[in-house]
Amino acid sequence: MRWIRRIAVTAIVWCVVLLAASALPGALPLPTAAIAGSALLLAVPSFVITLFACLLFNVRQTGNRARASRAMFRLVGETVPAGLLIAGGLLFAGFWLVGVQSVGGAGVPEQRAGEYVTNNHGIVTVISEDEYLTLKEQGRRIPVAIAGGLSVFAAVFSTALVRREEQRETSATSRGPAPG
Repeated sequence: MRWIRRIAVTAIVWCVVLLAASALPGALPLPTAAIAGSALLLAVPSFVITLFACLLFNVRQTGNRARASRAMFRLVGETVPAGLLIAGGLLFAGFWLVGVQSVGGAGVPEQRAGEYVTNNHGIVTVISEDEYLTLKEQGRRIPVAIAGGLSVFAAVFSTALVRREEQRETSATSRGPAPG
């Protein structure tokens, strides 16, 4: 789980860099698929592996799925320092706010016959080039914000699982060898 935590933290940093660069129109000359793919390439595997590890931990701890979510949140509360929980919550809220802000109702920016327009369910509005670039950048932020949120989850919960394993190892070595 340590390497998953490292991947998740790397994904968080990469998503923050992408979001900061996307704040300047034209700063990222890459296609949207390349930007979203690079963010999701790190975030999705770490999220999925952490999610499965949490499910396995919960089933081992509780024996049933009904009490599983309480056991995982209790584990996070017991093992993750308060500062990390606050930082994770603030990062997740920041990614969420960027994602919500990026889901504008202005429509899809397009170029038609040399003009910049938005198409909002058939209602076409002519816009300036600056507005066009801003709307294109907003569309790029959504998958990056989602990847950032998934990475924060993976980082916090994988930290909890790593620390629980460290606690088990410490308690096993402090008890000494089994009598035999």
